[in-house]
Amino acid sequence: MSNLDRPPLEVRFQRGVHLPGPDLWLDPHDRRDSAFVSHAHSDHIGRHREIILTPATAALMQARLPGERIEHRIPFDEPFPFRGQTLTLLPAGHVLGSAQLFAQDDATGASLLYTGDFKLRPGLTAEAIAWRQADTLIMETTFGLPQFRFPPTAEVIAQMVEFCRDALAEDAVPVLFGYSLGKAQEILCALAEAGLKPMLHAAVQRMVEIYRGLRPDFPPAAAFAADAVAGHVLICPPGTSGSRVVQAIKNRRTAVLTGWAVNASAAFRYGCDAAFPLSDHADYPDLLHYVELVRPRRVLTLHGYAREFAADLRRRGIEAWALGVENQLEMVSLIAPTRRRASAAPHRAETLNPPSPESFRAFAQVGAEIARSPGKRTKVQLLAGYLGTLDDASLPLAARFLTGRIFARSEERVAQAGWAIVKRAILSVSRLSESELRQISAAHGDQAETAREALTGQTSPGPFSITDARSVFEAVGDARGPIAKAGTLAAAFRRITPEEAATLIKILSGDLRIGLKEGLLEEAIATASAATPEDVRHANMLLGDIGRTATLARHGKLASAGLTLFQPVKVMLASPEPSSEAIWQRVNPDPQLGGEVWLEDKFDGIRAQIHVGAGRVEIYSRDLRRITAEFEDLAAALRSFPGSAVFDGEIIARVAGRTLTFFDLQKRLGRTGPDLFLGDSIPVVFAAFDLLMLNGEPLLGRPLRERRAQLERVELPAALERVDVSLVRSVAQIESAFLAARERSNEGLIAKDPESIYFPGRRGLAWLKLKKEFATLDVVVVAAEWGHGKRHHVLSDVTFAVRDTGTGALLPIGKAYSGLTDAEIAELTTHFLRTTIATRGRVQEVEPAIVLEIAFDSIQASGRHASGLALRFPRIKAIRRDKTAAEIDTLAYARSLVTPENRKPRQP
Repeated sequence: MSNLDRPPLEVRFQRGVHLPGPDLWLDPHDRRDSAFVSHAHSDHIGRHREIILTPATAALMQARLPGERIEHRIPFDEPFPFRGQTLTLLPAGHVLGSAQLFAQDDATGASLLYTGDFKLRPGLTAEAIAWRQADTLIMETTFGLPQFRFPPTAEVIAQMVEFCRDALAEDAVPVLFGYSLGKAQEILCALAEAGLKPMLHAAVQRMVEIYRGLRPDFPPAAAFAADAVAGHVLICPPGTSGSRVVQAIKNRRTAVLTGWAVNASAAFRYGCDAAFPLSDHADYPDLLHYVELVRPRRVLTLHGYAREFAADLRRRGIEAWALGVENQLEMVSLIAPTRRRASAAPHRAETLNPPSPESFRAFAQVGAEIARSPGKRTKVQLLAGYLGTLDDASLPLAARFLTGRIFARSEERVAQAGWAIVKRAILSVSRLSESELRQISAAHGDQAETAREALTGQTSPGPFSITDARSVFEAVGDARGPIAKAGTLAAAFRRITPEEAATLIKILSGDLRIGLKEGLLEEAIATASAATPEDVRHANMLLGDIGRTATLARHGKLASAGLTLFQPVKVMLASPEPSSEAIWQRVNPDPQLGGEVWLEDKFDGIRAQIHVGAGRVEIYSRDLRRITAEFEDLAAALRSFPGSAVFDGEIIARVAGRTLTFFDLQKRLGRTGPDLFLGDSIPVVFAAFDLLMLNGEPLLGRPLRERRAQLERVELPAALERVDVSLVRSVAQIESAFLAARERSNEGLIAKDPESIYFPGRRGLAWLKLKKEFATLDVVVVAAEWGHGKRHHVLSDVTFAVRDTGTGALLPIGKAYSGLTDAEIAELTTHFLRTTIATRGRVQEVEPAIVLEIAFDSIQASGRHASGLALRFPRIKAIRRDKTAAEIDTLAYARSLVTPENRKPRQP
C-alpha cells in the first residue's frame, strides 16, 4: 500500500488529543490512564496512571508534581513498542528533555508526529530539535500569525546583556523575568557567557539544581539574598513582579523575556522597563519551515493561533485543520477509517459538525464569540481566522456587516427598516399578540433579544448564507411601504434560526453590539492577508468601504486604493490640547530653537467635503453621508466650477457678516425641498481649508504647504472662501489669536504642521486643536430612561434640569448617557428605582436628588426643553456627591453662557 492510499492514524479531540489505536493521550489536561508527556511545564503534566516521557522530563516532573505512577522513561531515538504501534521520542528543542512523539502503526505503516511545544532555533540548554517525515503532523501554533517573526537570538541576547550592563552602571539591580523552567535557564547561561553575575529567585533555583544534576557543566549562580543583590542580575518568574522580593529592591530595572515582546507595547503590558523577544517556541516562519521539513499529508494545529495557521496552510495548498477550537468553523471529520483493535476500549469522539464559513449561522457564531472575548488581541485572532476561511463573494459582505453596515457607502442606499417594521415581521411569524410581544420587549429592552425569544420554536431553519442575508437586505430596501418591507423580512425569519434573526436585526439597526471597532477589523484583515495594519488602514481611509478593503488586502492590491471623485474619504482629525502653552510645546519642544505655528480658526459649523466635476456637485458630512440636498444653494453655486476638485472645510452659517452657531445651522440638516428650505433665513458659505484633489490629481500625499498653495491659486465661486492662515512665533501670540477667534464667534484654533500630509481618518499630532474647556453646569436629575443593547437593564440615560430662581421650578435643559462607569450606572439605577415618582413607558420620573456636573461644547437658545436652552454634546463629568439639589446652577447662569463673550472657563 502506498503512502497516499493508506489511511492516516486516527486522531480524536475530546478535551485533549487522543490516539485511539494505542489508547494514548498526548499532553492531556485531565487525568488519564495512559499519556505522553512532552515536557515538564505545568500545563503539560498531570496525575496520570501511566506516562511516557524522557528521563530529563521525569526528573523535572517529579519535582513539580510528586507522586506514584508508572513511568516509561524513554531516551531519544530509541523505538518503544506500545500497543500495536512503535513510538519514538525525538528532541523538541523547547526545554531540557522536551520531546516530540513519532508514532508508526505496525500493521499499516501509517505515521504521525506530535510536536508538543517546539523550537527550531538552537538554544543554550535544550537538546537540538530532530524530525522525521510523517503522514500526519500535529503541531503547536502558539505564534502562528505572520506578525510573529523573532529577531536573531544572538541579537536579542546582546540587547538583554546591554540592558543589564546599563542598569549595573547606574547602580541599579537588573531584574529579568522568565519562566522558572526553560527560559530562566537560557537567561542564566547567556548571562554567564557574558561575564555577568546571575542571582536566582527560589523558584528558579529549584529548577536549576535539577538541571545541574542532569548537566554537571551547568554554570553556577547565587541564590537570592536581599542584602547581597547589588551587582547581580536577578532572574525571577514573571508572576513575582509584584512580590515583596522584587518590590523591596528600590533601585531596579525590570525586563521580561517572552515571544510576545515582538509587540511594541509588550513592556507596557507587562509593567516592565523593557521587553525582549526571547522565546522557547517556533515563530511563524519556523512553523511554516517545519511543515516543509516533515512533509505531512495533513496538519492538525493546536494552541495559540491554531485556526488562523490552519487556514494559512490551506491557502498554501496543504490540508490543515485546527483541533480543540470552540465553535470550529471548518467542516472536517477528524475520524479516519481504521481497524479497531479488540483490546482497545471504546471511546466517544467529540462531534465536529459546524456550519460552513459562508453560512450566516457561522457569522452569528463569530459575532457571539467576539462579544464574549474580553481582549483586543483575542478579538483580532478570532476575526482573522474567520475572514481567512471566507470565499471572495462573502468576504466583503461579512466585513461590512461586522461594522454594522449593510451596503458600501458608495452605494448610497439603506434598508429603511425600523422597529415598527421589525415588530410587524416578528408578530407575523411568532403568532404572538401585540401585548405578549410588548411584555417580551419590556423584559429585554432590546430588539434583537426580543426577536430571539419571540421566534424560538416558530421557524423552519434551512441553509442561509451571508450572500442570502445581503439579498434580504436588498429586498427590504427595495420594498415600498411598511407592509411590503415587513412581509419580506418575515419571509426571511421563517427560514432561519432565532439567533440568525437576532443578528439580522442587529445589522439592520447598524450596531452588532459585540465590542468591535473598525480599527480592530482593520487589524484582523491585515493579519488574515499578511498585509501591514498601516496599509489596510490607509486603504480603508481612502475607500471608505471596509468590504472592498478586505478584498484588495486578500489579493495583495491595497496599493491600488486611491482618492476617487464622488467617493468621499474620512476626514483628517486634530488632537486636542488644553492650552496655548501645550500647543507651543508640541510644535517647539526645544525652547532654545525658534519656531512657528500655522493657525486657523476652528469654526462652529459642519465639517464637510465637497466633490465637484463635470457640472456635478456632492457634499458629504464627516461621517461620509451625502448632505447635498440640505445645502442645495451651496451646491448650485459650485456647478459652474471649471475642472474638478475635492475640498475639505467647514459649512458655516452667516448673516450680514455675523457668523451664526451650530444650533442655527443644524436646523437645515434633514430638510429638503423648497417648502422646507431655510437658505434665505440661514444662508451658508463653505470655508475651505484644504484641497485634496485638483483636476484628477490626488494631493493627499503632498505637504499641506503645497496643498495650500494650490488652493490659493484656485478661483473660488462666491459661496466658497478660503480659511485665513496666520503664522505665530510665541505662546503669547497663540493666546492672542485664540481670543480673537472667540471674538469672531468661533470655537477656537487649529494648529497645523505645514509639512503634514493628509491622513484620512487619522487623529495625530500634525494637527492640534485648542478649544479650552467651556463652562460646566451643576444640574439635578429629574428623569432616567432604560438604556439599549447591553444597557437595557439599567437606567443609563438621564434628563437633568437647572433651577428658575423666580419660580423655584426645575426646568430640563438636556439629556446625557455618557461619562459614568458601569458601577456608577448600576448604583444610580438602584437609587432611581427607589425614588421613582411616576413611570412613562421606558422613562422613570425621579425625585430630584442626584446632582451631576455636566460638560458640553456650547449652549444656545432652543425650544427643545422647558428651560428654553439646549446643550451641544452634553456629557456627564462627575457625580457631585458634595452638593444637594438646592445648590445646582440657575437658569439665569445658564443663559449667561449663551453669548460668545461669556464663553469662559468656569472658576472652581
